[in-house]
Amino acid sequence: MVLGRAKIVGALQTILLLGWFGLFLIAPCGLMLIQAFRPGGHFSLSLFQSFVHNPVLVKSLVNSVLIALGATAMASFLALPFANWLGRKKLPAGNFFRQTVMLPLLLPPFAGALALRQILGRYGTLNLLLKHAHVLSAPVDWLGGGMGGIIFLEGLHLFPILYFTLLPHFSNLNGDSRDAAMSFGGRNLAYYRKVLLPEISPGFFAGLALVFVWSFTDLGTPLIMEFRQVLPYQAFTMVTDLDKNPMGFALALMMTSVGLSGYWISQALGRRQVGASGKTFRPEGMASLPPFTRNLAITLMAAVLLLASIPIVGLALLAVSKSWFLTALPSAYTFDHFGQLFHHRITRGSLQTSLFLSGLTVLVDLFLGWWLARRVLTGNKWESRILESLAMAPLAIPGIILAFGYVSFFSGTRFDPSGNPLFVLVAAYSMRRLPFTFRSMLTGYRSLPPGIDEAAQTLGQGYWGRLIHIQLPLLTPYILASGLLVFAFSMLEVSDSLILAMREFYYPVTKAMFFLTSRAGDGLNLAAALGMVGMIILALAMWAANRLLGKKFGEMFRG
Repeated sequence: MVLGRAKIVGALQTILLLGWFGLFLIAPCGLMLIQAFRPGGHFSLSLFQSFVHNPVLVKSLVNSVLIALGATAMASFLALPFANWLGRKKLPAGNFFRQTVMLPLLLPPFAGALALRQILGRYGTLNLLLKHAHVLSAPVDWLGGGMGGIIFLEGLHLFPILYFTLLPHFSNLNGDSRDAAMSFGGRNLAYYRKVLLPEISPGFFAGLALVFVWSFTDLGTPLIMEFRQVLPYQAFTMVTDLDKNPMGFALALMMTSVGLSGYWISQALGRRQVGASGKTFRPEGMASLPPFTRNLAITLMAAVLLLASIPIVGLALLAVSKSWFLTALPSAYTFDHFGQLFHHRITRGSLQTSLFLSGLTVLVDLFLGWWLARRVLTGNKWESRILESLAMAPLAIPGIILAFGYVSFFSGTRFDPSGNPLFVLVAAYSMRRLPFTFRSMLTGYRSLPPGIDEAAQTLGQGYWGRLIHIQLPLLTPYILASGLLVFAFSMLEVSDSLILAMREFYYPVTKAMFFLTSRAGDGLNLAAALGMVGMIILALAMWAANRLLGKKFGEMFRG
């Protein structure tokens, strides 16, 4: 009787969770699919035919692919040696680099683009310094017309994500395989090619898929870099005109297809990884490097982190500059811009709006993450697989796609974002950041001592007693870490904020930053100061989360 009641309650919970995903994930994306293939109320491929014959849109697609490939290649080039050295080798400054490898994540490319234009632009710091040193006679376009700067910012920002997916593989390599390879005369290159690469390939290619999708669908960085021939920007310009020009649905569908393809690849490879990791083996252990190789590794990692600090330093200088025009560095400094954030109508309102939205998002995601984790662990095989796939799907469905779907799905209702967008902004933020709380809660539950729930039950503890007095205290580090990250990333959410916040009164921080960049006078300085505030919040959140979770921190970025 009790078992039958538990099954009924579990089934009802699964239905409610599927209903939530249906309303805020499946229905908006499904509506885009319908609109893309039924522009006139009947099935037609006319939108895609128009796309093929539009040279601007075709060029935008090619540019988006090139940016994604470039950013993915750069992220791989950086993440592989970092994971190899920090996961397998003993280094004098190993702990320092393990903590600071998160540095590029602290500044979203959207904000870093503000600084990079000031430093690497035609009349930026680098060109002025080189001209003063008589190295250059004419300014050089270091940003490659904008595309080079986008690839640099996105590759640098995303490489820690790939590093976190690779680190567990490098840290848990099979020592027996290496010994066997070496005993048969294998050399280091042969070991890397025949043993190490096959062992890390599931996590590596799964991480590559996520990096490619994120860089392919990034909207904020091209906007700030004023590089408009990319697919996300073309879709962004059509969002307010969907009734008259449904081409935006076709563009959104293309980006969704790329995102879901990347997600399915990462999931398939992840299952391969889980299946392969069931075998017991002797871990390889940390090895020492020869002095030259050790010094080279430390030098290269320090150089990468120094490179990552350039946009951060540039943004800080822009935030405190009083005058910075045709000079290598600001000619005058002031902290007044930070004070204006709390008095200026737009910046003050955006901070209040973002704090309110981020706080609500944390509450929603903590509850949903806990609920989903419980159902995944207690449900049957198919329930668990479906719910876990839906919970992690937002990692592959970009914010611009969700925002597009919400604009169309809620148009004409009381939640229409053209009026008051707060409801749909919280829904979008919570959907985008749900993987963090879900993955964190799932990791926390799996790390609980086996049998602790049953032992408490035999001692007379009911469900709520076990939850309040046993489970939640043990899950506290995971709750705090994921809640902090959800709050910080929601404060700096770009695509959803740019598309869904249509009225100035409801601008979140990132929409206010974008608005201020076009304002004459101190607009750029105020935008940079806002970016610095967001970066500091994100830095504190990531530092605290890393301290709370340790090596399990990377679990939240795994698809």
